[in-house]
Amino acid sequence: MGMRKEWILTEHDKQKKKNKVEQNRRQRQPHVNVPGRRRRCIKYWKILENNSVVDKIDPSITDDIPLMTELDWARIHQVQHAYNQATALNKVIGVPLYPATQPIHSPLELIRIPTYLASIRLITFMKKIPEFDLFDSEDRVTLVKHNLLAVVFMHAVLLYNPLADTYHEHNTEDPIFQGKDWIEILGEEFYHQLTNVTTKLITIFQYDRVIVKVFLLLILFTKGFCGYDIIHEPSLRNHLIVFDTQNLYLESLYKYCLHHYGLVKTVTLFTRSLNEIFVIQRLAVHLKDFVHNHIDASQLSPLMQSVLQLTD
Repeated sequence: MGMRKEWILTEHDKQKKKNKVEQNRRQRQPHVNVPGRRRRCIKYWKILENNSVVDKIDPSITDDIPLMTELDWARIHQVQHAYNQATALNKVIGVPLYPATQPIHSPLELIRIPTYLASIRLITFMKKIPEFDLFDSEDRVTLVKHNLLAVVFMHAVLLYNPLADTYHEHNTEDPIFQGKDWIEILGEEFYHQLTNVTTKLITIFQYDRVIVKVFLLLILFTKGFCGYDIIHEPSLRNHLIVFDTQNLYLESLYKYCLHHYGLVKTVTLFTRSLNEIFVIQRLAVHLKDFVHNHIDASQLSPLMQSVLQLTD
């Protein structure tokens, strides 16, 4: 039994989706200039390659830095609104409320409580993104089924408090989850890897939650990012619209970072985050392997069976 489409279908019917695809394509064309963006990116990367002191930048380079447009700001605000809605619509039930601490002592509890809660909120978050509705329904299933667990690990960056070693969704009644519980379940090495990558990304992303939220989308939209049983991962039926959407959000994020942090910090941010994102990929693969060996699939909800690829 695979992931059912109704878990990720939005309210719009297929005809409306076709109309929106065409409208989106027409609106996008005047604003997209891929060769120009590519030339700018090449120039920025050469700055880091050719200068031992990256603070010294040719003024002609800074003059070419793209500025945030109204569409870029709208996209960023859309991400924030979608995330807030997803959190509000999926309230925690059946566990003590904040500021209580909810202990996790077994792999089954780990999947049934914090992982399930994060997964259902993230699926709602994706459904609130208008471009996600433009994807082929089968492609939505493929991306969510194979990439969502990695997105859950990136989502931990929004929850983690390095000083207290705890996880908690801001502005919610969710209980507090303790980082040390990972040791009992998955061992010290996994705990240290998770803690290190989460702490590093918090610093790399300048403690900016907007950056993390956009990266949630970028990871989900990366076909093949899962890295688990990649041979059996279906091809996308319309990969171009997924690729174009990912590029739109990547460009808006890049310009957002330039606006707030400047060229040097932005290039450094993207460069340093790449290695940590691959660590997240490995952690997601490790957890899937662990669950396959330690949990009976019948004990989990159909949704979590799909997210953990416990079903065909």
